Amino acid sequence: LAFNEGVESWPCVTLFEASNLRMMAKLVILLLGLAQASKLNFDMAEAKQRPTTKVVELLKGMEDQLESEAKADEDTFDKFKCWCTKNEESKEKAIKENNQKVKSMEERVQILISKSKRLKAEIESHEDDVAANKAALDTATGLRKDQNLEFEDDKQRLSADIEAVQSAMVAMNGNSFLQGTTASTVKTSLKKIISTHGHSLSDDDRDVMNSFLQEESAGPSDAVMGIMTGLNDEFTATLKKAESDEAKQKEQYKELAQAKGDEIEAGEQQIEKKTQQRADADQERARKKQEIIDTKKIIASDEAFVEDLKVKCADMDEQWEERSKTRAEETKAVSKAIQVLDAEEAHAAFHATQTASFLQESARTKNSRAKLASTVLRKAGKTDARLTTLALQVKLDNFVKIKKAMDEMVVALKKEQQDEVEKRDFCMKAFRNNEASTAEENRTKHELLAKEASIAANIQAMKGELEKMNEELEELNYQQRLAAQNREEENKEFQTVISEQRQAQELLKKALEVLKGFYNKESLMEVRAHGGADPEAPAGFKDYHNNRKSMGVMSMIQTIISETAANEQEAERQEKSAQEDYESFAKETRDSIKDKEAAISDKKDNLAQAEKNEVQTRRSREGVEGELASLANTKAELHEDCDFLLENFDTRQVARQQEMDSIAKAKQILSGAKFSELQLSSEELKAVGMQ
Repeated sequence: LAFNEGVESWPCVTLFEASNLRMMAKLVILLLGLAQASKLNFDMAEAKQRPTTKVVELLKGMEDQLESEAKADEDTFDKFKCWCTKNEESKEKAIKENNQKVKSMEERVQILISKSKRLKAEIESHEDDVAANKAALDTATGLRKDQNLEFEDDKQRLSADIEAVQSAMVAMNGNSFLQGTTASTVKTSLKKIISTHGHSLSDDDRDVMNSFLQEESAGPSDAVMGIMTGLNDEFTATLKKAESDEAKQKEQYKELAQAKGDEIEAGEQQIEKKTQQRADADQERARKKQEIIDTKKIIASDEAFVEDLKVKCADMDEQWEERSKTRAEETKAVSKAIQVLDAEEAHAAFHATQTASFLQESARTKNSRAKLASTVLRKAGKTDARLTTLALQVKLDNFVKIKKAMDEMVVALKKEQQDEVEKRDFCMKAFRNNEASTAEENRTKHELLAKEASIAANIQAMKGELEKMNEELEELNYQQRLAAQNREEENKEFQTVISEQRQAQELLKKALEVLKGFYNKESLMEVRAHGGADPEAPAGFKDYHNNRKSMGVMSMIQTIISETAANEQEAERQEKSAQEDYESFAKETRDSIKDKEAAISDKKDNLAQAEKNEVQTRRSREGVEGELASLANTKAELHEDCDFLLENFDTRQVARQQEMDSIAKAKQILSGAKFSELQLSSEELKAVGMQ
């Protein structure tokens, strides 16, 4: 009675379980009562009516509980199917997107490999060009040194010859030429000159000079002086030509050295630029390869998750089908039992048999609840005033000064002519260089803009991927927490079921011991009457037999004990299976979380590197834009400094040449040249006639 009244206050005991326990207690009491049937006197009609009515009430309670459990199972199944569908769709979508991402990254890796190979070939080509230009510059430098040494030798020799001729002419014009050793010294010097340069004299001039040099008392004639003057002019002209050739060769070398230097510098800039581009391509390729590895790990993890999910969801479907079928049969059986037991004509026919059937039905219901408790939710720039001044000097000065002035003016005009040529060349070259540099900087700017846009798009994509990966990580953590909570609740329910089964076994064993203690006594097995052939005597005790139902009751109790022991073993098996499923799910989830965290870490590193590259690219672009502004300013300065010269160069060169030609003719006239030897214009001939 204490057990029957206090069972509802036990912890973790549902109303249905409490009802079953009370029923077991009543059954034990009933069985004990049966054991004492021979000693107690009670109303048999009341005993037959009361168990059937109570059994019907218990069956109706069981029917309500079955309906409630069916609804709970349906809710659990719907939630689990929703979890299966949601996770399978999201994981399949993620796998598809990641596979597409891997394909895109692999294509990008191939493009980067081709780009790296192309840049390598271009770098090697630039290196060969730079080496060739340096070799050409070295060759030109060596040749220039040889030319300069040859010029210095010629200059020294011609200067010495000019000095000797001029000294001889000064000495021969003196009054003391034939006195002392002057004539001998001069002739000795002239012999060396004639010996060296005699081939340049005509035969007559050479005979005159040889005659002069061989006659020791002979003085210089006009012919000798004329020949000496001619030699002086020839040596002077040769020296000037040598100097002019030296200047041209020097300028040509300067231009060549500048051009080769520019080509070398441009080649080295291309090497540096393309080396950086190749390094960037190789670095991006390495990042993409790592992203491919990380993404494939995620795909593998997701595929394993989906495979496990399908297995678990299929298992859940099988359990649902089996449980639904079993519960339907159980409900049908309970309903039918109620119909049978609730019929008025059946009340008198039930007693121990109905009680045994009820206990077996209750045990099956308890086993069904144990199976439900084992279910787990899963992972889820024409006139010259100087000529007018020179013309006035012709009228005022002697011819020596005038010719000297003419020579000086010709030198100045030639210098101006050369300076103008040099400036023109400088301007044209500067314009070409400016244009080429501007074009190159513009190409670089466009490349940097494209690179900057690509990096920005990549950063945006990585941020989106990082956000999505964080969401997936949070979902994995949530699923891990949820699975742990469910496992804890399932274990609590398992402990409750085990405790109840063991308590029930203990009670039933006690009841069985009581019955065995009574019915197994030998003296109560059977007592027969004795009698002899004496005369008829009064009737004695009738034969005493054990209650015929006692063995059936004890057998039923033993069966119930065996069933509860089997239920306990089944609960332990299902608990072990649920724990193994949980540990497998937990391990897979931890591996997925670890892979996801590693991928997030790599993605953050790639994002940081991309943001660093973006800053570097922006600074490079701003530097190029500054260089373009500087080139534009330089071009404007070149236009301001060079446009007039370039537009009037040919006119100025022709005018200046005409000025030099006019000075040359004037000098020839002053030097006594015949008019017939000069090419004079009609205006100049008219001016001579006037003279």
